[in-house]
Amino acid sequence: MKNQTNFNPGVSVVIPTYQGKILLKKNLPCVLKSLRNGDEVIIVDDGGFKETLVWLKKNYGLGRGAKSDNYILYKGEFKQSKKRVDLVYVANKTSLRFAANSNRGVELARHPLIFLVNDDVSTYFDTIKKLVPHFKDNGVFAVGCLEFDHQRDGIKSGKNKLWFERGMFIHSKADDFKFGQTAWASGGSAMFNKDKWLEIGGFDLAYYPAYWEDIDLSQTARGRGWKILFEPQARVDHNHETTNTDVFGQSKIEQMSWRHANIYTWKHADIWQKIAYLLWRPYWWWKRRMI
Repeated sequence: MKNQTNFNPGVSVVIPTYQGKILLKKNLPCVLKSLRNGDEVIIVDDGGFKETLVWLKKNYGLGRGAKSDNYILYKGEFKQSKKRVDLVYVANKTSLRFAANSNRGVELARHPLIFLVNDDVSTYFDTIKKLVPHFKDNGVFAVGCLEFDHQRDGIKSGKNKLWFERGMFIHSKADDFKFGQTAWASGGSAMFNKDKWLEIGGFDLAYYPAYWEDIDLSQTARGRGWKILFEPQARVDHNHETTNTDVFGQSKIEQMSWRHANIYTWKHADIWQKIAYLLWRPYWWWKRRMI
């Protein structure tokens, strides 16, 4: 193996957003400060971009937009001391929702590592530095962060577990937050190997408009023998201020999550699990009717 003591690949931060000016004003400065010289930030805006564009032009010097068939792309930069970070802003012409929006950002990224973060996520000064070294191991696909939700008394998340029970895959937070393998890397705050992401095809659009796509992506990667890790020293604040509940309503979100759990189960189950899935369907139908 070649000596990798100088391992220092570039990072492209991809931030999917929707009507996100207020959240970006709050969280983007911290993300920029955590990056190294030469890294980049790609903001992919899925709607309500005019106010966000005006703010970014004023504060980050975005130039004139270059039009394509599907989006308008603007470029600017962030400078601090001896550090320069490229800023790319992508305004979608039609709404894609989270999965396809994230995929577009990854496809446009120019660096080998992708740090995918929600617009309601704020990084710490050393978050990037704690994630990058894990990719010295070419078998690593993704590394997730330790998330703190200060609006919920600092509740922790980021490490997860997944199991099969009564014909369905069930998921929850892990029992501890020590370094190690995790069931999936959250699409809200995790770093990914770009080449491996593209090889898989990114988020599966069967999970449109949202939910379970990051669990699916991690399981697909694991099926290829790649590692999904959790790094507790890579900290972020994730105060869950995004607008899915406002856009869809709680009932619709629950319906989407249940539908996508079924898609995931059928896609990743082995033959015996698929038989169990079919046998347990009346039970789950009855259980959901009772809610």
